[in-house]
Amino acid sequence: MKMNTQFLFILLAVLAGAMIPFQSAMNTQLGKSLQSPYYSALTVFVVAGIGLTLYNLVSRQALPGSNQFANAPQWSYLGGILGGTYILLIVICAPKLGIGNVTLMVLLGQVIAALLIDQFGLLNSPVHTISWQRVVGVLLVILGVYIVRRF
Repeated sequence: MKMNTQFLFILLAVLAGAMIPFQSAMNTQLGKSLQSPYYSALTVFVVAGIGLTLYNLVSRQALPGSNQFANAPQWSYLGGILGGTYILLIVICAPKLGIGNVTLMVLLGQVIAALLIDQFGLLNSPVHTISWQRVVGVLLVILGVYIVRRF
């Protein structure tokens, strides 16, 4: 991958990460307004479904064939449940802990889970063994969570 292309993907990944605290704050506010974390999460997915449908219509992407849906690993469809659970948990936790704290704790959970997925090649992912440098990185994230939570 060329350096310019890789830099673009790095920027896009950072942008995706930057969206998470905004999404958390918006979903939390929606949960307060609806007085239900469940209906907040459900509303977010309905709006996302409408948005993605509109994007698909504008971009004119072809619908995958039924064999493509059938050939996907059955467990891969559970990502939607994980996404819904994530939003539900954010709406529940953010008012109690704060957006900054929740975002860092989500990051910690992501880093730990990513290292395990990498280490064991879970979900058909390529194996990237855990090194002492990666462990130090996790410990630094834990220290960051502690510092932000404490102060």
